[in-house]
Amino acid sequence: MVLKRTIIIGGGEAASYVFHELTNRADAEYQIIGLLDDNLHVKLDRTPRLGGLDQLKEIVKKEAITCVLLAIPSLEHAKRAQILDICISLQIETQVLPALQDIFTGKEKIAMRPVAYQDIIERDEFELDYQDVLRMAKNKTILVTGAGGSIGSEITRQIMRGKPEKLILLGHGEASIYNIHCELRKTNSNVKLVPCIADIQNKERLEAVFEAHNPDIVYHAAAHKHVPLMEENSAEAIANNAQGTWNLAEVADAHSVDKFVMISTDKAVKPTTVMGAAKRIAEKIVQLFNQTSETNFCVVRFGNVLGSRGSVVPLFHGQICNDEPVTLTHPDMERYFMTIPEASKLVIQASMLTSGGEIFVLDMGDPIKILDVIYKLIDLTGRRRETVSIKFIGIRKGEKVQEELFENHEKKPTQIFDKIFVGEGNPHPAELVGIQILLDNYMSFTDEERKKRLFELVELDWRYEKI
Repeated sequence: MVLKRTIIIGGGEAASYVFHELTNRADAEYQIIGLLDDNLHVKLDRTPRLGGLDQLKEIVKKEAITCVLLAIPSLEHAKRAQILDICISLQIETQVLPALQDIFTGKEKIAMRPVAYQDIIERDEFELDYQDVLRMAKNKTILVTGAGGSIGSEITRQIMRGKPEKLILLGHGEASIYNIHCELRKTNSNVKLVPCIADIQNKERLEAVFEAHNPDIVYHAAAHKHVPLMEENSAEAIANNAQGTWNLAEVADAHSVDKFVMISTDKAVKPTTVMGAAKRIAEKIVQLFNQTSETNFCVVRFGNVLGSRGSVVPLFHGQICNDEPVTLTHPDMERYFMTIPEASKLVIQASMLTSGGEIFVLDMGDPIKILDVIYKLIDLTGRRRETVSIKFIGIRKGEKVQEELFENHEKKPTQIFDKIFVGEGNPHPAELVGIQILLDNYMSFTDEERKKRLFELVELDWRYEKI
């Protein structure tokens, strides 16, 4: 086997760990040529320091390097992105150590992994002021629905730093709730953790949970999110995303919850899919409840999060690594992207800003072309672009080439905090009647009638394509 001529970027403890792990393997595939570090005096055993970080391109070419291992988990985001951009330009295999926060929280192990797109997202991430979180959450009871999911679980991790008295981890899937409960218990916090298996479609069960725990703040992250699956399961999309939100809002109102924060999606804007339309109805429900309740209800809307369940980016990476054709719907497809930690931090920040009724919209930067994502992933696996087949399979039913973050009627979006906007507009109280009729009768409708009524309630100028 031909060994990969490899350099390690970094000379600290993490780099030393990586070096010994790789060189002590019986099946070693890396030949460590040297290391790069800005500290002139570092070395790993007898492995030489070849230069500083700014000499990466020069050293790769001079030493015929075929693999780069980035082993500085504390490296600032801008410098990390700069190094990875150089690796992309050189089309060289690149692996990274996870960020320190992911290692400390147990989300990732101290081990090299292939570069994922969230490593090279071109934006500075928002950082929470945890003193503010402490002032909001300390000694409170906080309930998170969908607590085992991608966003819900990250919200629980962030909220733990605010030292609430009790944190209720509510979800329908026992495995995911078990996992996040086990993870949070390892933090040795005094926060009382309550794993709660419950379905938001079951209002009686929700009432029992609220009666037992009296939450002060609710983060509602539970939802069906998979667009093609919901096209084929419209009754379940309405039951979970709309009826489930109604149930939760009604119970929260009855128990005088202080704040209710619903997580929404850019697919609720001018929706062309069942999932998006059901989420738009859920947004309306939350805003309508705010009009009559003492609880502050609000919505936080954002686009795709990198690394979430069902995310297409891991699918692309797997296809590339398995030498399969990469399947993309359309060459011009664009999406907004944000990392899970940043989205979750901004949700919590928005919850500290709400006075009730807002649809907060997160600043997700510029939309990113999915084809560019694929090319970067190809480059960072060390493959050449022309050797990877990309198959365009056609836009799926209801899918948009570009997404939007605001409705037309949500005029004058105003930035009220770093990376947080809010638009004007509230649903009319009369809309409540139509929503109630849909929720009371959707199971008795045919699939076509169900979709038709759903999209009529969204009040768009266009209709579901099959109607």
